[in-house]
Amino acid sequence: MKRNLLILFTLLFSTGLFAQSIDGSKLRVGAGLVYATDINNVGVAINGVYSFTNQWEGAAGFTHVFKKNYVSYNIVDFDAHYVFHELSEKFNIYGLAGLGLTFWKIEGIDIMGYTIPDQTGSEVGVNLGVGGNYAITENLNLAPEVRFTVMDGSFARLGATLQYRF
Repeated sequence: MKRNLLILFTLLFSTGLFAQSIDGSKLRVGAGLVYATDINNVGVAINGVYSFTNQWEGAAGFTHVFKKNYVSYNIVDFDAHYVFHELSEKFNIYGLAGLGLTFWKIEGIDIMGYTIPDQTGSEVGVNLGVGGNYAITENLNLAPEVRFTVMDGSFARLGATLQYRF
């Protein structure tokens, strides 16, 4: 898990440095809350979004869904956004598609004196969803999203991040 976090932060940081040298206004980085349906619990998310054009964006994110009933998730997302509708200068709607790498952990459970050892696993899924960008101020953006991760144990996430625009 520490290795995954290190890789994600390195990607976000290096992307930020590259993007700022081209056009600083195209990069957004933020954090927020998410609700995952499979585990029926909340978590925290961080993400970075880079606007390639007015319609195409690339995004990378990390979500940690808090432990519930001995199970927790860590999810790494790599998505493309296509802005298909602008309601105003401050609000647009986009569709998203990409890859979701889901890492799950079941912590050891003690049942009647017998301890079931920790179990971990991972799966790759396809992300499909819709989201929006709402400019709160010149530098702050609110980005609500609904996404489905399609895989063997498909699940949905509903969340929003508050992003800082560089």
